[in-house]
Amino acid sequence: MAINEKATAIGLRQVYVGVRDSDGTMKVPDGTAVGTAYPGIRALKARALTITPAEPQRISASGDDAVYYTFQESPDDVPSGELRTQISDIALIALMTSTKDFGSGDQSAVVVGSDKIGQEESLIIWGSRKAVDTDTGQAHFGNTIYETYILLNAIASARPSGMERSTIGEFVWSVAANNSAVDQFGRTFTEAIHGCTEAPFVVVHTRHPFFMDKFEGNGSETEFTLTKGTSVIHDAATTSPIRCFVDGVATAVTVDASGVATISPAPDDGADVVIQYEYSLS
Repeated sequence: MAINEKATAIGLRQVYVGVRDSDGTMKVPDGTAVGTAYPGIRALKARALTITPAEPQRISASGDDAVYYTFQESPDDVPSGELRTQISDIALIALMTSTKDFGSGDQSAVVVGSDKIGQEESLIIWGSRKAVDTDTGQAHFGNTIYETYILLNAIASARPSGMERSTIGEFVWSVAANNSAVDQFGRTFTEAIHGCTEAPFVVVHTRHPFFMDKFEGNGSETEFTLTKGTSVIHDAATTSPIRCFVDGVATAVTVDASGVATISPAPDDGADVVIQYEYSLS
């Protein structure tokens, strides 16, 4: 049995959101320097990230005043949920609604409920929370681990909070999690690896806090600086592996104590590089 296979989770630690690129990974914004990580935009003061799988269709066959068999078929809807934050973040609103901040100077402004509704770009949303290892067969039983949900192909609609006396406003996003043909690395879902060919979200258990960075190659750059820098756990391959994929293919990577990942040979120009890792809070 794998380490961190069973867990009891609580709370919400962090949520990141990014636009989904055509290859199924997070899209790096134009103008981002080569070798610079893009983890998405953090949903500040996130209060909740919920996801509820759709109920399967149950069709019963009856005869002689009794049900003698019930068929269970695929759901006729997709998983749905909510992202709730206590901060109204103009940059996040613009990203999730496919609009722009049209403010000036110290003023910020963004539209909500525009004619882009129904035409928004698909999103990748991931959120992590603390958990406790509940596998009695492991030496790590009872210790803190982390659980992460990665929504692979989501769409969201905004529900701004009302203005009420003595009430803290929450900006609410209604989320629908569509199926994806690739996982968070841009790797095609297969029966051999994943046990399926499509899925709307992934659940990940890790020993330490989870993080995921996206980069783009330029054909010559071999060094990629991870967001968490010196906090990256770079020397525990068994319990906290660093996973690197280039254009959906698992690729060897080395990470030094400063959090710089080296990939050799250099990824091709325009190559999509995804690095998933864990980091220390100390």
